[in-house]
Amino acid sequence: MPRLVGLQLLRAFAAIMVLIGHTIAETEHYTSINLGLDYIPWTRGVDIFFVISGFIITLSATRFVNRPFAFFWRRVKRVAPLYYFFTTLMVITLIALPNGPKETVFDLGQIISSYGFFPFAREDGRIAPVISLGWTLNYEMFFYALFALSLCFNKSVQLICATLVFLCTIGVFFPFGAVQWVFWTNQIILEFGFGILLAKAFQAGCKKPDWVLSGLCFLTGFGLLIIWDATQLPRFIAAGVPATIIVAAGTCFFPASKSPYLILGDASYGLYLSHRFTLRLMTLLLLPLLPAGIFGAWIFVGLTVIFAIGVAVLVHICIERPFFATPHRVRFS
Repeated sequence: MPRLVGLQLLRAFAAIMVLIGHTIAETEHYTSINLGLDYIPWTRGVDIFFVISGFIITLSATRFVNRPFAFFWRRVKRVAPLYYFFTTLMVITLIALPNGPKETVFDLGQIISSYGFFPFAREDGRIAPVISLGWTLNYEMFFYALFALSLCFNKSVQLICATLVFLCTIGVFFPFGAVQWVFWTNQIILEFGFGILLAKAFQAGCKKPDWVLSGLCFLTGFGLLIIWDATQLPRFIAAGVPATIIVAAGTCFFPASKSPYLILGDASYGLYLSHRFTLRLMTLLLLPLLPAGIFGAWIFVGLTVIFAIGVAVLVHICIERPFFATPHRVRFS
């Protein structure tokens, strides 16, 4: 049976969005040049990832009813190895080149919590592991744990959705100061629930493969993402709802097809974890060699994005695929 090609392409799209956003921000910081694309919420690719995660986990969990430990262990094997690889690489970098990483210092408590996927507040107040991007994986692992517990009961999907809503609700009415409480009751976790609901609709037969519908759905979601990001709406609405519409474009309406770019979807996890290293390297080595001004800035953005994608593909082929868990592939049920 064919893979969900649209979903794989969306994984690539979300990772490249984050990559472009961080590259533009880095370029503008060091060149003091406004590239004029700040109105696009590039880092909201993370919200697309969360919806995709809820979607994928719901489809895959049907094989693990009453087997919560098997489900959770499978997810750990998929996520942890590559994350631990880059976390260890960051720790080594902090020891060997303490001034090399940007805005990251050696903190033993943060390092230990990073390996345990446990929320930790840095000196600047940000709740993030030693690889700052890993904050999303802390949410992912928390979601996996909740989903695993829900598999012990009947109606696990209803239970996990109710749990997500309950956590957000008590977080609003009981805003305790504990770092973990603040993190685990953040309303962004509702985006996993959006993915769950979309998956249930997909399983129920709410599929109408059509290129026009898929395109319109994607453009609608992306347009709302740009418009709503500039508002005061909560993030789970401003970014979560458009992200759900975008994921629907790649699942419910995307026709079965083949694509030569599926490798980018497979490498999206590696791209997400590796691109900060690549970006920092390019900032230190390439940026000083380029001409000053807008032209040099755009050359840096273009070359860095291309190089980071190339590095990610190599990470996937040479590290992730042979040594760690193979990419999770969602298929039509």
